[in-house]
Amino acid sequence: MIPQPITIIGSANVDMIMRVAKLPAPGETVTGGEFHQVFGGKGANQAVAAARATRKNPCAFIACVGQDLFAGPMIEGFVRDGLDVSRIARDPAAPTGTALIGIDAAGENSISVAPGANACLSPAHIDAHADFIRSSAMVILQMETPVATTRHVLKLTAAASTPVMLNYAPVVSEGLTLDSSVHILVVNETEAGQLTQLSVGDAQQAGAAAKKLLGNGHKIVVITLGKAGALVADASGARLIPAFKANAVDTTAAGDTFCGALAVALVEGMSLDAAARFASAASAICVSRLGAQPSIPRRDEIDALLEGA
Repeated sequence: MIPQPITIIGSANVDMIMRVAKLPAPGETVTGGEFHQVFGGKGANQAVAAARATRKNPCAFIACVGQDLFAGPMIEGFVRDGLDVSRIARDPAAPTGTALIGIDAAGENSISVAPGANACLSPAHIDAHADFIRSSAMVILQMETPVATTRHVLKLTAAASTPVMLNYAPVVSEGLTLDSSVHILVVNETEAGQLTQLSVGDAQQAGAAAKKLLGNGHKIVVITLGKAGALVADASGARLIPAFKANAVDTTAAGDTFCGALAVALVEGMSLDAAARFASAASAICVSRLGAQPSIPRRDEIDALLEGA
């Protein structure tokens, strides 16, 4: 029997990275930077993370990119990682999405995004691949593509009882009504605070926020807390999964790597706690490297870190 695919639907960006000693304040110019151009976008990062982490389930990416000089090499990279790219659309007018990323000496980042072709991913494109999406072992969503399209996916998957992980990032003004159509909700402490109107500064506060979010009907809520670890919550309660120690160089893709690896682990049958530990190991490796997709680890690296812990 052929394993069901893990399907990631979301954004793909060209990342323009400037690494500087400190991020500039408004009106300030900081010189002496180091420039890199890599590929990113929350959807693409999560797709690459899943593809590199999986042992058996194939991974497919549904997205929209431009027809500019960046799109071809981007898609070629996805193919090298083993992603099914047959459902990526090429918009004839809009450029591939672009992100400007500043990173300071501590690895903290500041990101500005021009959506470009990401804004062209439409409900019609989802309908064209509806049967494939319904048949997925899990669908992964984020919030960097049109909200109307995300709503459309959730309606489709809910009717088919297809498991869905939503990384509600960023929290946008035209938001979703969160309900049981989202089986697994993953947010960081800032996003959890925005969604619950609660202060989320530590594990105890994250537990309260997770309890409130579970009230939406989700089966699992995960709140990532950076160096403090990840708070996981389900019907059996909330608990903190400690983070692995890491020398942070670039945190840009840490959350996306966590999501992609978490989905793989859950689809492979790991318990929630074991899956969160697997995802935390992947994230720890990721932050020790520069660049979004170049920093994402492969399965052998994740397993080695877990075995050595």
